[in-house]
Amino acid sequence: MIHSIRIDRDIPMTMRDGVKLRADIYRPDTREKYPAILIRTPYNKYLTGSYGYLPATRAAFEGYAIIIQDTRGRFASEGEFMPMSAEGPDGYDTIETVAAESWCDGNIGMAGGSYLGRVQWEAAMEEPPHLMAIAPAIISSGPLSDTRRRGVVDLEQSVSWFGAMAIDMIEKMAKDGKEVTEMRRKVGYALLNLEEVCRYLPLKDLPYFNFEGLSEGFAARIGEGALAGMKSDEDLCWKYGKVKVPCFHAGGWYDLFLGSLFENFLNMREKGGTREAREGQHVFCGPWAHETNLTPYVGGLHFGPNASGPAGFAMERHIAFFNKYLKGIESRHLVPIRYFVMGRNRWKNAETWPPPETTWQRFFLHSRGRANSAAGDGLLDKENPGSEPPDIYTYDPRFPVPTQGGRNLPAGILVPGPLDQTHLEKRNDVLCYTTPELRENLEVTGPLSLHLFASTQARDTDFTAKLVDVYPDGAAYNIAEGCIRARYRKSLLKPELVKPGVVLEYIMDMGATSIVFNRGHRIRLDISSSNFPRIDRNLNTGNRFGEDAEGKPVIQTIFHQAEFASYIDLPVIPATR
Repeated sequence: MIHSIRIDRDIPMTMRDGVKLRADIYRPDTREKYPAILIRTPYNKYLTGSYGYLPATRAAFEGYAIIIQDTRGRFASEGEFMPMSAEGPDGYDTIETVAAESWCDGNIGMAGGSYLGRVQWEAAMEEPPHLMAIAPAIISSGPLSDTRRRGVVDLEQSVSWFGAMAIDMIEKMAKDGKEVTEMRRKVGYALLNLEEVCRYLPLKDLPYFNFEGLSEGFAARIGEGALAGMKSDEDLCWKYGKVKVPCFHAGGWYDLFLGSLFENFLNMREKGGTREAREGQHVFCGPWAHETNLTPYVGGLHFGPNASGPAGFAMERHIAFFNKYLKGIESRHLVPIRYFVMGRNRWKNAETWPPPETTWQRFFLHSRGRANSAAGDGLLDKENPGSEPPDIYTYDPRFPVPTQGGRNLPAGILVPGPLDQTHLEKRNDVLCYTTPELRENLEVTGPLSLHLFASTQARDTDFTAKLVDVYPDGAAYNIAEGCIRARYRKSLLKPELVKPGVVLEYIMDMGATSIVFNRGHRIRLDISSSNFPRIDRNLNTGNRFGEDAEGKPVIQTIFHQAEFASYIDLPVIPATR
């Protein structure tokens, strides 16, 4: 048993180009050798020791050395920070440096969420010899976010995240003698006025990060600069064949990278670089948003006492994963898939995704042509449509549908998670299709896909969707969401403008969920064309991203008839008696 640990601060590690990165090391205070878990962060290593999935001190008492390192150019580490520019080589060099330490037994794992998860993929693809396992949480399935891969830009997230990152970048420039007064003023203004900044047009001329040392990094996050160097769809994903270690994928139903959680799991099962990697894939998914405090309170709902990280044994499952792949110790806590069922306050296990008992049920859109707002006549049911008039609304980018909950980054002005949608559902540019009251509970667990037949007056536009749980008292909480930019309906790398007035099928990925819609509730599907400032407004011009100083309103038409049957495919779990 380990009775005490030691913490060594600011330990330098030299990279292949001579740059020194510094780390804090938490390890058992003994003369024995232990496996190590590396956490690399751009957010200040002093703030990362309490990482919710795997607290450093607790892991050290479990017999691990925990290394928390500031990434290149951040806080205590030397070098210049450019997001993701050196994380692969730096991860490799750090892993091999740690493996050679006298207190390490040579078995290295990695852990961390968001950017801390991405650096794990980058390092694993470098194939360091001593890397044995990774545990990336709440992170994408490639260089781009889930939303960016649908063609739209994570606008508020990009501004708030990069603005926060710029603070330390600016202070380092000041220490080097650079004049930063105007830089501080504009970045500070952007962070304090996010919605105003997101409304700025044209976006390509956004002035708040237009400084040497900042502009390059911001341009890489938005617009076509994010696609630089990508030539095929394979470039949009991690190179799974180069990842030769088991993975523990953790996330939440309201995380902005929720779709990637299962995409990474399934791709590694199929394409992982070794048999051990393919067979060593695990998923842990709670009701949470893009955060690691793992509270049962998410957005406007409390999901029950079992919904917290401790109740779901989040840390214990991480320890069980590393025990198996770094120490060779098996554990009952380690299963292929462990997920939380919202509306039921319970956890379930599965061997595959979606669960093998899933049955797919199509819920079709219906109306008499007046589905505008929740007060309209939109209906959602399992009957195939016949001859029905379409629904029409005007999308005006000057007055976008405001973001209300969802898979948002919690660092800015947007609240993530489920929030009541009823005030948005009073708008005429929001179409609402609602089932009758459910006569019995309905569990929906798995990926969600919307097949939408629509036409537009524009050469390019957006369509958005939300799956909503309507309570008996009328409150309507968002469960899942999706969006698609028309020009990218076939391929992100080969955009194709649409012909105005032509009916096209848009297949919209809405991520995944696990929820029981309880008896007496109703299921609703909201359709519109904006979710601002979560995503940038499509200005309906068909011009290149960021060029327009103003947009134009257009008429959108949603079809639901025999020839153009729009529906959402729900993965239903049969009721057990």
